[in-house]
Amino acid sequence: MANTQATFGFKHRGYLGGGAPDYQLHPYTISSSNTTAIGFGDPVGYVNNTSAFVTLASASLATVNPIVGIFQGCYFVPAAGGAPVYSAFWPGAAQGSNGTALVIDAPNALFLVAALNTSAVASSIGNTVNFTSGPCQTVGGGFSIATIDTSTGTSGLTGTTSSYMPFRIVGLYDGVGNGSDPTTPYGWMIVGFNYQLNRSFVAL
Repeated sequence: MANTQATFGFKHRGYLGGGAPDYQLHPYTISSSNTTAIGFGDPVGYVNNTSAFVTLASASLATVNPIVGIFQGCYFVPAAGGAPVYSAFWPGAAQGSNGTALVIDAPNALFLVAALNTSAVASSIGNTVNFTSGPCQTVGGGFSIATIDTSTGTSGLTGTTSSYMPFRIVGLYDGVGNGSDPTTPYGWMIVGFNYQLNRSFVAL
């Protein structure tokens, strides 16, 4: 059956073989003045790569600065005050305190993600790729709308372009139904980190 477009960001799928499972979520700090919404499943990175704060990663910067990991919610004091609250997404408005982002940053983590208007084919396995990003839909759960941009796919294991792509395709979706048809656009893939904070071999 033909795939239909579905965006859900980067959904944690498991880990590469040979690595110990690590279910910890690493805490990072979001500036209380951050007005960029961050969705559940969004790639995040350091602000301008010079700040202690993380924010929604930019696909253009991801090929220069490594992403930190995948956002899994946060805690913060609301702008109106009160006790800290948990939210699956950062609302994209100034809050009453810096937020604590919960991030999957284990270098061997794997994620399920949809392709951007292209088919997911076996020949893509092994390619390094970039992603598309944008503000999450804060109505209805705050899920990421990020996808893999397979048009940026680069084969080979060496060279500047492939080395600085943030993700590597390691497999195709092995389920049934939407996302499983390799002959139509919007297929789903399994990816791992390629150029990421804990997989980068150059100083920041």
